[in-house]
Amino acid sequence: MEVADERGVSIYMSGFDIEMENQRRQSQAAHNTVKLTVENGSELTESIPDNEFIGYDTLYSKAVIKGLLLSGKPVVEVSQGNEVEVLLDRTPFYAESGGQIGDRGVLKVNDTAVIEIADAQKSLGNIFVHKGVIKEGSVAVGREVEAAVATKLRQRAKVHHTATHLLQAALKKVIGQETSQAGSLVAFERLRFDFNFHRQLLDLELTKIEDLINEWVGDATPLQTKVMPIADAKSAGAIAMFEEKYGEEVRVVNVPGISMELCGGTHVSNTSEIRGFKIISEQGISSGVRRIEAVAGDAFIEYVSDRDHYMKQLCSTLKVKAEEVPARVAAIMEELRMVKTQVLAANAKAAVYKASVLAKNNVFHVGTSTQIRVLVEFMDDTDADSLESAAEYLVDVLQDPTAIILGSCPGEDKVSLVAAFSPSVVSMGMQAGKFIGPIAKMCGGGGGGRPNFAQAGGRNPENLLSALQKAKTDLVSVLSEKLYTAL
Repeated sequence: MEVADERGVSIYMSGFDIEMENQRRQSQAAHNTVKLTVENGSELTESIPDNEFIGYDTLYSKAVIKGLLLSGKPVVEVSQGNEVEVLLDRTPFYAESGGQIGDRGVLKVNDTAVIEIADAQKSLGNIFVHKGVIKEGSVAVGREVEAAVATKLRQRAKVHHTATHLLQAALKKVIGQETSQAGSLVAFERLRFDFNFHRQLLDLELTKIEDLINEWVGDATPLQTKVMPIADAKSAGAIAMFEEKYGEEVRVVNVPGISMELCGGTHVSNTSEIRGFKIISEQGISSGVRRIEAVAGDAFIEYVSDRDHYMKQLCSTLKVKAEEVPARVAAIMEELRMVKTQVLAANAKAAVYKASVLAKNNVFHVGTSTQIRVLVEFMDDTDADSLESAAEYLVDVLQDPTAIILGSCPGEDKVSLVAAFSPSVVSMGMQAGKFIGPIAKMCGGGGGGRPNFAQAGGRNPENLLSALQKAKTDLVSVLSEKLYTAL
């Protein structure tokens, strides 16, 4: 829609919705029956019904294995050590949907087999696929299993999902009702919420959002969930995601007085279970869409604990109290700035002194009646700024006409080059920027600048001496030709 709008093209959404619904029906019909290929090569056609999801009320249940997939292919039995996808007739595992990631846990076959489940996904319509590794024994289609969801991880997901609903409600209160959800991720370690808004949020706004959510958490408000006709839900004010498609009956998650949304995800029973909420980042991800990442519950406690640990280390290093850290860091930064300025000045003086010594011994002349003073030198590990100071000094001291080329290796895999031409050299048609480019290219880099002064860099120090030799040869050749033409 954004791309179309940028090009002045309108979109017929109602027509799209009709065609999308037709495609969904065709897809569901095509997958209503799954052909399972057994080991002996014959085909067993089984109708696998939609799963019965019981994970809202319990994290444990007995179930029957209705299908097994090994490397994406249906089989009847899988042994220890293999990655497997398990289809059950009923499950407490939440399959990834609505932004919430799938549950983790275990499937046990009596005391003979254990499958460690790392993820649960929806496939083939509304069939839950449990993805895991067989840690012990072997499993077969038709066997009964004990399905158990990892309790602590489910709680972390529930906390983050409810916190996401509170975040949307807080955003609407703080920055305006016109903002709306553009996507989300509900994970065990954090939550991510994308929303439509035209600018970066201010620090004050982010603080207000955090304070408001933590106030709601402290209010210990019980949540209400109810399945109702979609028309009743919308008339009651429930928020729906624009891209989501809903059936005639929907599940409504209500935090009374705060938030009401259509949602099939798992949630806490009381806002107090969230314990605390903290925004860790806010940024733009595309035109008109912002993203907030945050932590809540156990992830919030871990985040605060980690930062407290870092602060204690910082306080110990700086030997100040926590509230004194900003002032101490500012003072250190100022001291560092001053020291850096002094070091740069000292380096520049050293470079100028070194260049002046080289000039006394190594300057040569090009031409007879008009003599141009030329210096092409390697300046060891002189930094780029100091190299610039040295070149400017030499052009001034040696006087017009003068041409200077200096090069150095200020760091590993780093080359610096400068070219400085006096006014008379420039008036002859010489340009420092154009001259230095090919020289820098020999060192794996490039650069340019004004006719009288140019800088360049590279990343192949091993080529610098040969590049400077070429610079000397080319400079003498071009200057000689210019002088001859002038005569």
